Amino acid sequence: MITISNRLKILANYVPGGSIVADIGTDHGYLPVYLVLTGISPRAIAADIRRGPLEAARANVHRYRAADKIDLRLGNGLQVLRPGEADTIVIAGMGGGTIRDILQASPEVAAGARRLILQPMADEKELRQFLLQHGWTIVDETLLLEDGRLYLAVAAERGHEEIKDQLMLEIGPRLWEKRHPLLTEHLQRLRQKYRRVLEGLQQSSQPAAREKAAGIKERLAELEKLAKSLQNDKNNMSEIGG
Repeated sequence: MITISNRLKILANYVPGGSIVADIGTDHGYLPVYLVLTGISPRAIAADIRRGPLEAARANVHRYRAADKIDLRLGNGLQVLRPGEADTIVIAGMGGGTIRDILQASPEVAAGARRLILQPMADEKELRQFLLQHGWTIVDETLLLEDGRLYLAVAAERGHEEIKDQLMLEIGPRLWEKRHPLLTEHLQRLRQKYRRVLEGLQQSSQPAAREKAAGIKERLAELEKLAKSLQNDKNNMSEIGG
């Protein structure tokens, strides 16, 4: 049996049993091999824009004797798929903007899937915004801390959802609702990011920089407020449990 990283396992956990999966940007093909070997998926499509990673995936597919269940395809994004060919589409290990561009370039293929499983490495807010604006609802989100890096996984399905709170789009609405165990760490990293931006802006004498700095200060204050609220929730739960 193949062993996969925890980063890939959180993606596999979002794959509905019995669904045909397309892994876009498959790299070494570990995820589709794992899905078919464990019986989660009867069949999978492993695609990559680069020949090198696809050949590495091919080697793993043959190593684990899964060639009859996994199609290997060389191509750009969702262009390797026909609409409705895959029930579940996985796009992981890219920036949120890149994932958005992949979905936007092949809207019929994206819309033909029942579920999207996404793992943006940056620009999470922009990706969530895109999903909500294009007929998707965020059904779940989770975080994983591995080797000092915080990974996000998002599961989306067709539906209508409206989130006007820009900060919640950045934090993650489902992460906040379920008070994810790593939410405190997530908020701390967001605050650190904004503090670094603020330090850079404060070194500038330009009016535009001062205006942007004021907006960053407001965002930091909002994050501090949410962090305190989260800590109060934890303290209350401890008191109840004690």
